[in-house]
Amino acid sequence: MRGSSTGSVLLALGLVELALLTGLGWIPAAHAFPMPGLAVLGAAFLAYLVAGWWVGKSARASGDGESGDGPDVRIIWLVAIAMRLALLPLAPELSDDVYRYLWDGHVQLSGLNPFLYPPAAEELEGVRTAWHHLINNPSVPTIYPPLAQVVFALLGLFGSSILAAKILWVTCDLATAAVLVSIARDSQRDERVVLLLYLWAPLLVVEVAWSAHLEPLGLLMMVLAIRWARRSRALAAGVALALATLTKFAPAAALPSLVRRHGWRPLLAFAVTLVLLYAPYSLAGGALFAGLRTYSEHWWFMMGAFSLLEAVAGEPDTARRLAGALVLTVVGWTTVRRFDLERALFWTLGAGMILTPTLHPWYVLWMLPMAALRSSRAWILLSGLAFIGYFGLTGYQETGEWAQPPLARAALWMPFFAVLAVDTYRGLTQEPVADGG
Repeated sequence: MRGSSTGSVLLALGLVELALLTGLGWIPAAHAFPMPGLAVLGAAFLAYLVAGWWVGKSARASGDGESGDGPDVRIIWLVAIAMRLALLPLAPELSDDVYRYLWDGHVQLSGLNPFLYPPAAEELEGVRTAWHHLINNPSVPTIYPPLAQVVFALLGLFGSSILAAKILWVTCDLATAAVLVSIARDSQRDERVVLLLYLWAPLLVVEVAWSAHLEPLGLLMMVLAIRWARRSRALAAGVALALATLTKFAPAAALPSLVRRHGWRPLLAFAVTLVLLYAPYSLAGGALFAGLRTYSEHWWFMMGAFSLLEAVAGEPDTARRLAGALVLTVVGWTTVRRFDLERALFWTLGAGMILTPTLHPWYVLWMLPMAALRSSRAWILLSGLAFIGYFGLTGYQETGEWAQPPLARAALWMPFFAVLAVDTYRGLTQEPVADGG
């Protein structure tokens, strides 16, 4: 009877979140920002938090991890899939990044190197598509590294379809959850808690199933690296970490810790993978990183601690160098302390996110697997607060100006820093669970 009651409450909370996210996507008036969009997302996040608390309470009461065929696990999976199916048919409205993905793939199928020219270049006029005008920052060359580019080209074979992209990302998303279950079992963590904190995160559902962001491709590679490192499969872990890096660059920060614990073999695998995937694009020469340089020098959005660095330094370039030095300090610390890969990623990606001048909501997804595994209150909270980044979206769509008032940034960052201070103290004074190989 008790298990039935637990499952009923969990299902009810899941259906509430499902209804809210479905309404957000399908009812145009619901996704106006800041209101009512933020209110709807806030309510969905609250349902998610209560569900996480409920499952955690149930896990502590039972004392044992539930098997993969348990009723709570089935509810978590079924509701998670329903959330994604509800948003899958919708055209992205919160972000236009998917058009850049499709453009890069289209350019490659036209026989051109996507790193050579930005979408607005005259050299590409002959291959422009009907949706060319929807590509963001058309004067900036692509910033996406080779694994992403290979997948973009594959999407081009399916007619540059947004739906095909979404299906691929959601498949990677669900596969990531399956790998997280394996890690949870290996480390004696309750898979119900890990699954729910990952799969039901409103940020993940919205940014992937609706906005079609590619993050699950990198997340899948990253959690595979964690799993293989735990099982001392050093070469496989090095390859997987390289593939995560070749989706977006940030996971490379954990490489020194991986090498410190497992020797030179993962370093060799990492380097060979990078060379092999960069080779087909290498004729672009210095243009390989032109878009990335522009991004790193000129982009800023909803910055957190970077605001303090900028105030101290007096100008952005020096603040960026200070931020880089601080992240490298964290990398060095995790290496000296011989952190396992999961913990190293948690600290290095977290430091980078706190210190970055640019935090788009979907960037927080890179912390979600580790946050779910570690039940990190601060980073789970930030996954909900990240939606505040959409505060000025409606105004931007109408005027081209995206308002980022200091009050909105404070509302995003201050609660997170308050909880993070407590979490950090606890993490430094007691070893986290199951420090793996």
